[in-house]
Amino acid sequence: MQMKLTNVAVLVLGTLLLGGCNSDKIDHAKDKVEAGLHHAGDKIEEGARHTGDKLEETGHKIESSVRQEVQRAQDKLTENAEKESLRQLGLDEADIDYVIKHSPEDAMAVANQGADNLLFQTKYNFVEGSGQKGGMDLYSWNAPLNQYYYPNTEVATDYQDSAAHEGQAKSNLNKILGRVAFVINSPKFVKLFNGNTQYLESSTFYQPPQPGYGEYPNIIKDIPDTYADFKAAVNTALVREHNSYKLYAVKDFQGGDARGDVGQLSAYFKLKGMANSTLKASAPLVLHELTHTFGYQHAASNQDTVIMQPNNIPYLVQLMTMDSALQSQYQGDMLMFSNSVRGKNQIQWYAGESMFSGYFGND
Repeated sequence: MQMKLTNVAVLVLGTLLLGGCNSDKIDHAKDKVEAGLHHAGDKIEEGARHTGDKLEETGHKIESSVRQEVQRAQDKLTENAEKESLRQLGLDEADIDYVIKHSPEDAMAVANQGADNLLFQTKYNFVEGSGQKGGMDLYSWNAPLNQYYYPNTEVATDYQDSAAHEGQAKSNLNKILGRVAFVINSPKFVKLFNGNTQYLESSTFYQPPQPGYGEYPNIIKDIPDTYADFKAAVNTALVREHNSYKLYAVKDFQGGDARGDVGQLSAYFKLKGMANSTLKASAPLVLHELTHTFGYQHAASNQDTVIMQPNNIPYLVQLMTMDSALQSQYQGDMLMFSNSVRGKNQIQWYAGESMFSGYFGND
């Protein structure tokens, strides 16, 4: 374009000279030509600038789009990896989605620990038992409950529809075990445990057996100063028995709905209790009983000195995960909370949010 304008300018000047124009006319024509050239140059520069801006803008858009796609892919991979890690603790999909949505930072913290988590890839074998074990009648996990509790009465005597409870004990317990595995590895649990080890008493960890009674196997006698000490002792117990449990369904025994063998990875659960369980209420007891299977006791000649008190591991972890334990009025102090639960202070205990309900809801 500039070449064409230059040729025109030469022709114009040549014509003016040949025509005998005076210098003023020539200068005027020259000025007009130069103005035209400058204008053309400005247009060219502006066009180039505009084109460059467009290219740069397009480049930024492409780069941004690529970054977004990469991030989406990374997010998806991260989410899948996190979920898979939580599955290995035994959480079902509904609980995984709930804890990721409502406690994303804690879910990430637990998921990122992977195989370092306690109860990671633990095998729970639901024994379809019969006969007796430990003086308790063993039953099938999947049998209708009225067969065992009310064989000579109508189903509606105890349940509106007892058949609906068939297999529910096993389903509920599976769900509870997944939640227990998450909670025992969670930041809230670690923090609360570390803040209450000063209440643990060595006498509750071990006492010589009474005459005529045998010694429990694999008793843990050392008081953990920190959660890390507790975790190391539990890992030793899990590895010793290949991280594999035997779970038995029974009709009844004295106490709550669960009982763990001290120092052995086996436990017993009442069919009726588990089938009709409120999960957040039963989970702290299940956690308590699992600590027995690790090797912890609440040893005492007088059990009133250890029940619902933070001087032993089984009741400490049960208190920590019970309703209202995390309320600000207790300031994370499980002795204060224990005294409230046992009516030993002026703080009235009531069933509020727990560690389990905070992570998994109120079912």
